[in-house]
Amino acid sequence: MVPVSLGAGLAGGLLFDSIGTPLPYLLGSLCACALLSLNGWCAQLPKPGLRLGQITIGLALGLYFTADVVEALGGILPWIVFSGLLSALLGLTGALFLQRRTALDANTCFFSAVIGGASDMANQAAQAGGRGDLVALAHTIRVSIVVSIAPFLAITFSEFSLQTLGASSAPRSISLDPGTTGLLLLAGVAVALVAQRLRLPNPWVLGPILAGGLFAFAIREGQLNSPLLILGQILLGWNLGQQFSTKAIQDAPILSVNVVLLTLAYGLVGLGMAMLAHWGAGLGWASSFIATTPGGIAEMALTAKLLGLESPAVTAFHVVRLIIIVTSSHFLIRLCLRKGLLVHDPKDAHSNG
Repeated sequence: MVPVSLGAGLAGGLLFDSIGTPLPYLLGSLCACALLSLNGWCAQLPKPGLRLGQITIGLALGLYFTADVVEALGGILPWIVFSGLLSALLGLTGALFLQRRTALDANTCFFSAVIGGASDMANQAAQAGGRGDLVALAHTIRVSIVVSIAPFLAITFSEFSLQTLGASSAPRSISLDPGTTGLLLLAGVAVALVAQRLRLPNPWVLGPILAGGLFAFAIREGQLNSPLLILGQILLGWNLGQQFSTKAIQDAPILSVNVVLLTLAYGLVGLGMAMLAHWGAGLGWASSFIATTPGGIAEMALTAKLLGLESPAVTAFHVVRLIIIVTSSHFLIRLCLRKGLLVHDPKDAHSNG
């Protein structure tokens, strides 16, 4: 089943590439594996495969952070932090919406609504007594919607066509040689393991971003070879697609529908945040939009890279947002419970009332 799923992901990517779809190997793999999963034929992506995909994308993004780029990002840091704080408040509002619409417990609603990584939020929800499985489903739905729509909107918001956009903004760095690439992959694994030991959020993406960034900042510029980047896209698409199953959706139909509505609402609010990023930080419209969309770090930063946008800025926006959300989550949920905005179990509240 694993070769079949991998082959389906590759075939989907080739198909989407042939018709000129943005992020063809990510979206093609996602759609192909989702179709297999809905019919019960998709194998679970082995954990080493997921790690390889995350490390590959993380390194590719980290290699953008040269000394000149880091210096330029320092000037827009206040806007990056401001956007992250707004996203945390947006997630809090979403939690209130979900509890009123689904009658699920506070922890499940909160961690389903905040814009963080699926695995991180699911783990935190389970540790707090919530439904980690439902949280993972909610984030998979959100990220899949954003990944499927955001690239097309980003192109629409740009003054350039897809071909011109990619040609004009793509990095000119030469590809790294196989030996250097191998050493970078090992460094990415090592830093990811340290980040995991320190319990940092999304360690298998943030760790390689740090490793690639240190290499680009202190040693030399470069970029990963295209086949490795394509493989990373296919593996991430497979990981998203495998989450869809008729059983999961049937088990939580109300949550699934409301997560779709919430994601669309987040997207509309994100347009306003994009206006602020465009005006305050001076980013291009398309880059501002991708920087403030409610997607995952790897998927959105990869979108920026492949569309030739301002990838370092987009990555910085999403990394800072994740850090703010992860570090403030427990404080925010305790505050909501204390103020009565959320309740541990709505059914108990109704029965007591």
